[in-house]
Amino acid sequence: MATLIDALANYVEVLSRSAHATTRAEDRSTYTGHLAAAAEIFACLHSGRLSEAKEIVSDQRRAYGWGYLSGDEGAAATTAFDRFASMVESSHAA
Repeated sequence: MATLIDALANYVEVLSRSAHATTRAEDRSTYTGHLAAAAEIFACLHSGRLSEAKEIVSDQRRAYGWGYLSGDEGAAATTAFDRFASMVESSHAA
C-alpha cells in the first residue's frame, strides 16, 4: 500500500498545482471534486480497503471521461490520474 500512497501523493501534488495554476474558473470546482475524491482514496488505502479505493478510482475514471480540464494544467492532472489509476487497478490486496 505504501507504493500506492506515494503514487497518490504525487497525483495530489500535480492536481493541486494544476488547480492553483488554472485560469479557468469553471475548472476550479472540478479540481476540488478530484481533490476530495483523492482524500477518500487515501483513507481507503491507509485503512487497507483496496476494493473501496478501486471503486472510487473507477468513479473518477468516469468523471475524467465526462469532463474536460482545460490547458496544460488539465493535461497534467489527467496524465497524473491515469498513471495513479492504472497502478490501483492493477494492484491486489496483500
